[in-house]
Amino acid sequence: MSLESITFHKRTFFPSSSNAFIPNIYNPNQIYFAAGSKLILYDFIESKKIFRINTRGAKIIYLKQSSTDSDIMYILDIDNIIYSFKMSTKEVLCSLQLAKDKKYHKFEIVNNKFIYFVSEEGLFLTKIKIGINDEGKDILEKVKEHQIKISSNNSNSNSKQDIISKKLSSNFIIINDFLIFALNKLLIIYNFLTEEIDQIPFQKKILKIIKTSEDSIALGDLSGKIHFIQDITNKNYILYTKHWHSHAISDLALDPNNDYLYSCGQEGVVVIWNIHTWVKSFLPRLGEPIIGIRVSSDSQNLACFLKNNSIVFINLTKMKIIDTINSISTESLINKFCLFNKRQNFIAFTNCKKGIINLYNISQNSFDFYLNVFNKNFNSKTEREKENNLRVLKLLSFSSPKNEKNMSYMATIEELPYNTEKNLFLSYLKIWQFEKDKIDLIQICENPHNNEIIKNIEGLNFNNYGFLTSGEKTFKVWKLQDKNTNKFICDFEGKYQDRNLLSVTFDNNLVDEYIFALFENKLVIYSKNKIKDIYTLGTYDTNANNYKYNKIYYINSQFICLYGKKDFALFNIVENEIFFEDNISKENEDFFILKIIYQKTEEILNIFVGFENKKDLFYIIKYNISEENLKLVKCLVVEKKNYEYVDLFKKYLVIINNRKEFYLANENELEKEKNKKNKITKEEMDDKDIEL
Repeated sequence: MSLESITFHKRTFFPSSSNAFIPNIYNPNQIYFAAGSKLILYDFIESKKIFRINTRGAKIIYLKQSSTDSDIMYILDIDNIIYSFKMSTKEVLCSLQLAKDKKYHKFEIVNNKFIYFVSEEGLFLTKIKIGINDEGKDILEKVKEHQIKISSNNSNSNSKQDIISKKLSSNFIIINDFLIFALNKLLIIYNFLTEEIDQIPFQKKILKIIKTSEDSIALGDLSGKIHFIQDITNKNYILYTKHWHSHAISDLALDPNNDYLYSCGQEGVVVIWNIHTWVKSFLPRLGEPIIGIRVSSDSQNLACFLKNNSIVFINLTKMKIIDTINSISTESLINKFCLFNKRQNFIAFTNCKKGIINLYNISQNSFDFYLNVFNKNFNSKTEREKENNLRVLKLLSFSSPKNEKNMSYMATIEELPYNTEKNLFLSYLKIWQFEKDKIDLIQICENPHNNEIIKNIEGLNFNNYGFLTSGEKTFKVWKLQDKNTNKFICDFEGKYQDRNLLSVTFDNNLVDEYIFALFENKLVIYSKNKIKDIYTLGTYDTNANNYKYNKIYYINSQFICLYGKKDFALFNIVENEIFFEDNISKENEDFFILKIIYQKTEEILNIFVGFENKKDLFYIIKYNISEENLKLVKCLVVEKKNYEYVDLFKKYLVIINNRKEFYLANENELEKEKNKKNKITKEEMDDKDIEL
């Protein structure tokens, strides 16, 4: 049997390169940036996207807006294709393929007639003409391409060898007839007309170069110094230096009025230099290293691209943050959930900026809004200083059937380290209430499990119960106190001897209210807050990692699933016995179980199987559950590099990778396209290439 492959659709909103974000020169309140292959125009005064356009389908590396037509954008993508793009019609007007064996990170447009490229390695200079052909259509035509040869000036060298093998250490700029770039500690000034080359050595590696006037430049180096060079045309090269940054300069920007120079670096501080008086002023710490900065066309606002893949907009008159575009953090990815009864298409993520929750709308293909959890946590200035350490660990959405207003709620678990040497943490349980698009914090509980770290939170459908939290040795059941209040109280706390709690789940049966807890090798079944049965699964071991089963998952009123790293089993609740068990890696020790999820509508048990030593491939094995046995119906191979999280959300398979991007695959659509279902047995599977 050939394995079925899933096709993914990438869903990302945030820029991945500081080069691919520029201010709109025709509107000072807007900024263009690229997210993968999509071009986005964002208004930071109104805090909304103006448009989001898919371009060629390849990741955008660099972009520049036409200086003569506000509707034209010139784009360089990862396939080394340069093209002009008409935004109103979403149309590629013309394109040109550059050399595929070279790397380009940016380009410069001169007089809106020529586009210049310099390859990152080898220093190949390419000149492209922007024009119109005989049919009146736009064209991009290569005019010239040659290699810039630079000889070493080192007198100790036996021969003047070419140093063209060195890589560009900075961007390049064009001033009049001069191309200016850096090779490590060497500044190169190349004359287009005469092909003469001047070299100016510096003590530290040059990282950034910008044009400050028609005859002068500023450059930032690895030590945090800013060097200014004037009178380039006459080759007098007047040089002076300013220094504030203690770390490397990551970007420089000049305001359109040529009054202020902005510099930034790893400190997370923007320094504002008055070019006329050299008086310095500072923007407050932004909490993350700054990768790039851009000034609006009216010099009133500054956009800062941060290392955590977010953009902060600052009003320079008020010196105040006016808007932020936040991004996804895969390190603290949280549970999926739906927010409202009428809005069933949301996935929630914690954010790179700590204390922020993003809500992604699948149907609209966009992040609708985000919730700043931290701002509602504390009131005092002293406690606000804790913000940098706060992490949102878990999320859960639920509703309480007995609440007359039929409110929707969300519970968040947060962790705040207060003694890292002793590995001690404060934890917070917070209850949030939804009403339309309004979110209010209604309850805070500090250290709900005393000194235990809270490992999980799950929703309950028992009458007026809300949710269940589990710690290291105990679990707690929380319910709405009464129908006239929004306060939740702990109604029951479960533990067994002094054993570690490995996993807990529950049955949504409103009559018996079963809760299943795995305390090491003991399966303890609770009914209506009392122990009903206890079962022993294997032998006792002080090391929890040695247990055959360490997770428990509720399937239906007849079965629960037990699974560990290699083994899984179905436990029959009615018959009080193991109904089926298997080892997923009999033939291959590299296999291990990532997760198990049950699809109620199809009676399908999905087992996510990964590999020990690589994260670019995993399988989904699908079993059909019948009263007689488990029947293997399908095996899907999923190829996605560097995944950090996999889950099923309604009809979607969700993949999160370590580049802060997530992917959605609609398996139902895939099946419709194939118009067939492959059904196999376990025996048939064993005879094929993949043995499970």
